[in-house]
Amino acid sequence: MGPVSSAKTTEVLHQGHVGLEAWKNLLRSHSQLIQELDEQLRERHNFCLGDYDVLVNLANAPGQRRRMCALADAVLLSPSGLSRRVDRLEHAGFVRRERATNDARNIEAGLTPAGTRLLRRLRDTHLASVKERFVDRFSDDELDSLRDLLGRLTANEPIADQRC
Repeated sequence: MGPVSSAKTTEVLHQGHVGLEAWKNLLRSHSQLIQELDEQLRERHNFCLGDYDVLVNLANAPGQRRRMCALADAVLLSPSGLSRRVDRLEHAGFVRRERATNDARNIEAGLTPAGTRLLRRLRDTHLASVKERFVDRFSDDELDSLRDLLGRLTANEPIADQRC
């Protein structure tokens, strides 16, 4: 099936169409939730959601280390400015950068013990906030459906380490 013509697209996604309304709701919800989750971490820990995203990705990586290019692909919020973000985290003692163990041409970022301790505190706040602002607003069946439906949008996403 070829691309949909411009006239057909306009006809299908006219103002008030359920597809367009669903799209707008997704964007509004995402924006509001991200803002609220970021504000919660800033208020309680003086730490932003983007930095938390980096720490989580390092914590979930093998050996709690990732090549910088793989980390840029893995972060969900803002890969732009990642080097400056990692610089700040490294300066604060939560992350360290080193030559990759299997290829000295690459730089890896790794979680420090202080970063692991901080992540535990941040994770408790973040997960409680996600539960309150998202999970608790849906039934288990609705969450199953949301997981499956939204999963379709990223089903063909490439694996981060492939381009590094």
